[in-house]
Amino acid sequence: MLKKIIVMFAVCLLVAAPAFANGVSQITTVQVTGNSQKEIAPDIAKISLSINTINTNLEQAKNENTQIGNQVFAKLKEQEIPDHQIKTEAYRIDSIYSYENDRLPKLKGYKVINTIEITTSIEKVGILVNELTSVGANEINAIRFEKENETEVKNQALNDAVKDALKKAEFIASALGKRISAVKVVNESGNSYQPVMMESRAYKAANMDAGAPTIVAGKIIVGAAVQVTVELE
Repeated sequence: MLKKIIVMFAVCLLVAAPAFANGVSQITTVQVTGNSQKEIAPDIAKISLSINTINTNLEQAKNENTQIGNQVFAKLKEQEIPDHQIKTEAYRIDSIYSYENDRLPKLKGYKVINTIEITTSIEKVGILVNELTSVGANEINAIRFEKENETEVKNQALNDAVKDALKKAEFIASALGKRISAVKVVNESGNSYQPVMMESRAYKAANMDAGAPTIVAGKIIVGAAVQVTVELE
């Protein structure tokens, strides 16, 4: 009797096995890359400028630098630039030497450099360059145009890259007669943010008589890339 029961159980398994196998859906794994890149308009500008003074006497060089600096800060106040949008990037004193063959370097004087960064609206860039160089700021190191909320635009680029990856995965699924059943892995491959950088150049007060220069902001390039792994069934 026991032998008969075992044989019947084995037969049932053989009959059920094909049906069980046919009931299992075939899963395909696909990996796609999503990309996003766009140009956006900046909404703030950062001006890096320096006040350079040279004198044979160190104290005199420092005093001259301080006087010009006070005039620069007075102009910034006139233009309603708040204190939190102004910061000192560097304050440096360099010794100036003359060099002659077969002789020790000879101290000739001192150069005091006070570098300031100003954050402002794009509309005020030309005006500030004109006004600040007119009172003694004699070097513009860089002008950078950016987005005030950098994190927000980076996150939007990442969101667009994920959407791009999922569209590609859906296209592949459709071509195979399948559908996306699950997103298994998402890896960020890169996130780029390229503010507009103007070439460093010197501005002299003597060259500003014609008025404020026209400075065009250009566009910021923001991008992102992701790798997404999905299952199709």
